Amino acid sequence: MSVNRRRFFRVRAALRFTFSWEGGFELFRTVDVSASGAAVMRHIPVSPLPTLGTEGECAFNLESMEIRCLAKVIRVYANGFAVEFRDVARAQEDRICGWAFRQGTRREELD
Repeated sequence: MSVNRRRFFRVRAALRFTFSWEGGFELFRTVDVSASGAAVMRHIPVSPLPTLGTEGECAFNLESMEIRCLAKVIRVYANGFAVEFRDVARAQEDRICGWAFRQGTRREELD
């Protein structure tokens, strides 16, 4: 079995990120994003956080591309959490990977 490493190329990004789960719907902000998941933090300090293992639907925009998919909370922090994307369409995964690589390249050019 081979690992698709491009799915795990992660870039820092502060994007609007919504997450809806059985217990709520909240707006968050990403800390970093890859095609396999994202780390997010509270947008509003008192926003409720989902618990570990919570499954829900997330949505975020990458340069006018809306990405919507199922996600599962795999880590919880004091001010945020990390999700693993589930059932991402191949075309959307390719778009996320392309976007992440472009962001990484731009940062290298600025350094």
